[in-house]
Amino acid sequence: MAFEVLKDRNYALYLGGNTVSWIGTWMQRTAIGWLSWELTESSTWVGLIVLAQYLPLVFIAPLFGVLIDRMDRRRYAIACLLVQILFNTGLFVTHALGFLNIHALLACCVLLGIGNAAYQPIRLTLIHDIAPREFLTQAISLNAVVFNVTRLVGPALGGVSISTIGVGGTFLINTLTFLGTLLALLVVQIRPTARSQKGGGVLFQLREGLLYIKSTPKFLELFILSVAIAVLGRGVLELLPAFAGGVFHSGSSGLAILMAVAGAGGIVAGVVLSGTTRRSTLVTFITMGCALQGLFVLMLGFSSQFLLAALSIFGIAAMSTLASIGMQAALQADLDGAFRGRVVSLWGMTTVAGPAVGASLLGALAQITGLPAVAVLSGVLCAVVCCGVMWRSRFFPVGSAGRAVG
Repeated sequence: MAFEVLKDRNYALYLGGNTVSWIGTWMQRTAIGWLSWELTESSTWVGLIVLAQYLPLVFIAPLFGVLIDRMDRRRYAIACLLVQILFNTGLFVTHALGFLNIHALLACCVLLGIGNAAYQPIRLTLIHDIAPREFLTQAISLNAVVFNVTRLVGPALGGVSISTIGVGGTFLINTLTFLGTLLALLVVQIRPTARSQKGGGVLFQLREGLLYIKSTPKFLELFILSVAIAVLGRGVLELLPAFAGGVFHSGSSGLAILMAVAGAGGIVAGVVLSGTTRRSTLVTFITMGCALQGLFVLMLGFSSQFLLAALSIFGIAAMSTLASIGMQAALQADLDGAFRGRVVSLWGMTTVAGPAVGASLLGALAQITGLPAVAVLSGVLCAVVCCGVMWRSRFFPVGSAGRAVG
């Protein structure tokens, strides 16, 4: 039964607190983007402000994963939330006092990015420690569904908030929404887990996490597949503005349609996964997502009609969601608890950095070959990598052993 995990009080409280916080986060990101444009009327500055919020997540989140494996996870999560509340309060106060010029906004966004980099790995890790183990896949899938819904709802509410109570009021609303997650963490029950008992510095223990992934063939395969899906599949989705304007000449309205279609694909796939509790079914969904991802990217490259392109984009988003959420569930179910923070933080880094890296590489290549040709090439490469890994794997039913392992 879909969403049966919501009957669990702990998970329901945790998801409810995160939902409120996510809505506030998307509202604030909308306000920050608008303010950066108001202050400069420069698209370059708007891009730099966005980059400042995401780069810390890419480069330093794995270091925080080491701390998660060493510390009590409830205390770590609460400490991260208090830091985020402090940073967001600073943003609100700086704006209220009239000191928030573009350089101050850039500095604030770097701090916000650091706070998010510290909290994102523990947010993913705690799902395993809070949700009932038999409903772990449902919990991870439902998290993704709610996140995608808030990504649609939050900016819309942010636009309303900016026009009614202003940018500063929107900053204040976001700061208050962190209290929802904070209160949830104070009352939920978190299963005790093993902590890393080995010595060594942060970089040494991060290297241990990398060696743990490398020495476990199933995990290494999942990471390779995740990178392929993120770079060659979701990387194409990051180029939708170029497809809407440069290929189909449909303008901002066309882009809105394509973005909505991609969001719908992710939500539908998440709902489908949320009813999954059997391991064999999960592996089947992962296999389907990985195998068909390249095909839908290839379809986009050959699409000459807007409707066919929209169907292709729906397929890309749905298959990437099936694959990435399914792989995260499989990874979380089998991880050694002492390595969970490090491995999950590295996983989060690949899923965040992959699409950005893919978009930059594919976008540069498109200047030479054109977007349709790039999509065709990306689809072929994605299919070759995914099918090659699965064919050699013992984890997937198409593999040489012909059976699922684990």
